[in-house]
Amino acid sequence: MTDPGSTTHFASSGDPVLDRRYGWAEAALKDGDARAAVDILDQTLAEAYHFAAGWHLYGLAQEALGHQEEAATAWRQCLDLDPDDPFGARLDLARIGALPAEQATLEHFSGALFDAYADRFDSHLTQTLHYNAPDLLKAALIRCCSNAGRPFRFDIVYDLGCGTGLMGEAIHEQSGFIAGCDLSPRMIERARNKMAPDGTPLYDKLSVAGLTDFLASRPDHSADLVIAADVFVYLGDLAPCFAQSARVLEPGGLFAFTVQSHDGEGVVVGGDRRFAHAEAWLRERLTDAGLTPLCVEPASVRQDRGAPVPGLLVVAQKR
Repeated sequence: MTDPGSTTHFASSGDPVLDRRYGWAEAALKDGDARAAVDILDQTLAEAYHFAAGWHLYGLAQEALGHQEEAATAWRQCLDLDPDDPFGARLDLARIGALPAEQATLEHFSGALFDAYADRFDSHLTQTLHYNAPDLLKAALIRCCSNAGRPFRFDIVYDLGCGTGLMGEAIHEQSGFIAGCDLSPRMIERARNKMAPDGTPLYDKLSVAGLTDFLASRPDHSADLVIAADVFVYLGDLAPCFAQSARVLEPGGLFAFTVQSHDGEGVVVGGDRRFAHAEAWLRERLTDAGLTPLCVEPASVRQDRGAPVPGLLVVAQKR
């Protein structure tokens, strides 16, 4: 796959003949022949109504034909068959406006995607997508600390959605203890194998866990920095994570993150199946959580098809 945000998961129907038909339908859709894909899947699903992957692909084909109601029906059927949603049907429903974006988050989906992506994650992000979130966040933290007359040093850091450890590498020299979490076991394995320049492990603690669950397991006032580099593009409703981040931060502690942004209101799912958050929505949720924004500025942390992806870089302080 070229990008985890655009990958379709596959699970067998249990019948090799029907699986081949699925492959033909997928190839037809990629070639731009959505009508042929629908025709093939009509026959396939008539014989395998339980085939959740088939229903997801059927929805994509119907959408390509401009049939949004039929697409939404197919994706709802996909969810009925597999509520764990390994195909990202909720994201597709939100993308076409058939489900509120804040209800579309499902962490199982992004975890499965990044397991498959782990081996080439670093090179693809930095070389192909020109990913620079760790550097931008580090620079913003330096500015905020300088403006406040405080040392650029953090005793305990929680790295949310740490992936293979790119953010940990950027912040290691300024950190006493770094704990990271990620839903992908293979990403965590890669992070665990990375060493700091002094030969010690890059992370002091690593957990296979969702962001909010990881934070909920941490004590009150136990960190002076919580950081999330390009991970909130996979979450719609950030309020629970903001609240938990505020709880674990000591007074004056910093919360730094990047998001994909849009000029409208609230939260949307874009064509890339990623969440984009409006600035006003973010400010309101941060304030509700007891966090004061110190820095909210436009920042693109990666490219998509050669063009910068609009985003925001945020540093907030625990009141």
